[in-house]
Amino acid sequence: MCYTGYMKRFIAIIFVFTILLVCAAPAINASETESSGSAVFNKNSNGAMVVRIQQRLRELGYLNFKPTGAYKSMTERAVKDFQTNYRDKGQRIQTDGILKADQVEWLFRPDALRVTLSGISIPSGPKHGSGNLKKTGSIVAWSEVKQMLNQGAKYLVTDCYTGNTFELFFTGGENHAEMEPASVDDFNEYKGICGSEFNYLKRPVVVKIDDKQIAASIQCWPHGEGSIDSNGMDGHVCLFFDGSYSHVGMLPDVEHTENVYKAGGQ
Repeated sequence: MCYTGYMKRFIAIIFVFTILLVCAAPAINASETESSGSAVFNKNSNGAMVVRIQQRLRELGYLNFKPTGAYKSMTERAVKDFQTNYRDKGQRIQTDGILKADQVEWLFRPDALRVTLSGISIPSGPKHGSGNLKKTGSIVAWSEVKQMLNQGAKYLVTDCYTGNTFELFFTGGENHAEMEPASVDDFNEYKGICGSEFNYLKRPVVVKIDDKQIAASIQCWPHGEGSIDSNGMDGHVCLFFDGSYSHVGMLPDVEHTENVYKAGGQ
């Protein structure tokens, strides 16, 4: 009888302990179920995937603050604007601020719709030089490329579509390479591959480092600070290689990634 009573008490304790563990466990949010392919993101969502969504909304012009990982009112508003843009382009879609699985796919497509502001022109640039690639290189991991680059050294860059070349100085960069044109002529060549205007396009390029031709992606929007006064350009441009990340949240850029693989002939 004593043994039986002991066992009953033991089982009861285990049962209570199990219930307490379940109650104490954090709730599963959308970021933890993203691998299922059916995640829905809304005001209850938070975590790493929300950071990625916020970063992408920011890249496309819908969001104007740094990613926080919490899906709150400003993120919901940005998603509504994104949904409205797709609805205006003919998609049958609810503008409810809830990001469903198929919309997440749209958001991360390289051709995702950028923000549309009434009466304001957002520089997207012409599809300059699209078509067959005239130049390709090898895909090399950014962790390796970073060890090959020397700050202050000059590197030859070839645009994959046009074959045009120009030289850039490597001025630094932790998650990707920050570079500046070596001269006014190099700046004009760089601007020329972008359609002779600064815009949000990103282009596949090949960078010659030592004896290697390495696939990369360059943006057409100079920004930040520059260190070269005589090249005709304010700021610097970013070059992404395989495995490069953006400044915010250590996240990849889907458009740069696509260009890197395109520059690698894939």
